[in-house]
Amino acid sequence: MSWNLLYILDVFAISLFAISYYFTCYRRGYRIDIWHSQLFLLCVMPNMIMLPFSRSELNYPILRNNFAAVVAALPSVFFITLLGYFAMLVGGLLWRVRAGLGTRKLATRLLDIVPQCSMMLMSSRGLLVFQSSICFLLQVLILALYFTHNGFGFDLREYTFANPALRPVALIISGYSIIIASHCFARYLEKKERVLLACTLSLTVGLVFFGARSNILSIYINVLLCYLIQRRAKVSLLRLTSMIAVIVVVGLYLGSVRAGQYSLSVFFDVLAVVLFYGNTFSDLRDFAWVYALWDHKLWIGKTYVAALMAFVPRFASEFRDTWGLGVATATTLGLDPHVHPGVRPGYFGEGFLNFGLIGVVSVGIVLGIIMRRIDIDVKRALAPPRSSMMKAFASTMLFGVATALAISSSFSSLYVLGGIYLFSWLCLCAQRMVRPRHISLADTN
Repeated sequence: MSWNLLYILDVFAISLFAISYYFTCYRRGYRIDIWHSQLFLLCVMPNMIMLPFSRSELNYPILRNNFAAVVAALPSVFFITLLGYFAMLVGGLLWRVRAGLGTRKLATRLLDIVPQCSMMLMSSRGLLVFQSSICFLLQVLILALYFTHNGFGFDLREYTFANPALRPVALIISGYSIIIASHCFARYLEKKERVLLACTLSLTVGLVFFGARSNILSIYINVLLCYLIQRRAKVSLLRLTSMIAVIVVVGLYLGSVRAGQYSLSVFFDVLAVVLFYGNTFSDLRDFAWVYALWDHKLWIGKTYVAALMAFVPRFASEFRDTWGLGVATATTLGLDPHVHPGVRPGYFGEGFLNFGLIGVVSVGIVLGIIMRRIDIDVKRALAPPRSSMMKAFASTMLFGVATALAISSSFSSLYVLGGIYLFSWLCLCAQRMVRPRHISLADTN
């Protein structure tokens, strides 16, 4: 397969996305929506736009002796991700199909569980403040331990790799903090309760030291998307593009800070290299890297089984310590999984490595169905006259379900989310029990 034909297919796929955006988003009064933003972040940016950069020799410092093998594997990997992209489009169409079999109604009931639980969590300001206090206390305790033994720094994640017993604790604390902070922020935007803004900012500051840029982004990204959708045409494309650029640059700079490089001048000197040849949008390159060194024996669901056992620490389970996604990819690349967290093979890589093309199509269709459902629900929730930021944000919590199904290393976050929902329900039940019953005059007659 010639690279010229590959580029033609690449341009075709990007053009298909641009046409869909123009006619089904821009022309309908939106400057951004859930469906197109997720297509861009999951497929277009990390795979299609990055295709020419993935074969550049500037990737050699990372790939080293595997560079030639990775470039040779790129065409095959690109076709796999392209298949996943089209499967997502099919999934988006399937959500609109009514076959009369009751499957849509059943799927709706199942998918409604998460948004309803998030609305329950946001129903009480006191509950959010209480859980924010717990998160803040947990952050202080683990950061105090980190600073005491490792000195002041911004990479708790690296410290937990050296101390594996602490890693699940740090993951639970970061996941707990992200979920509570994002719910606080969503309720703040609707209710304007300043104490919730203070909770959001305090938890954000604590997460800066955890060493994962995605932690900070995860707090605000869903709420920001809902806000931009609510504004509709009032947000210009120029402002939207500028905002995205600022978010990307800040995220990349936090990566430099984590590595101990604080100089802004040095950062901007290498910004282009970090952006296009670093590890931020490296899904296609990393998938090709794993594919090139893989023995082409399907993993037949082992990484997904390991994810289902996420409540068991890696050091306590030989199976998890062998088949966790990060461990499996690091081992395939000949890296030490106890030092290296592994690489990210994109949203379709794990499905392929486990089940081949059937896995890619299945993951793509499920992602398409969930993303289309979120897109429709968010637009309905933000439509006038009774626009609700809390209701819209609650629907976006389904992103976590979609991500966990595609990338099993995210599955532990579902256990954290479920634990938060259960704990919140118990707290609300206890609150109702101890709250004095209001007795009206009519009750005494």
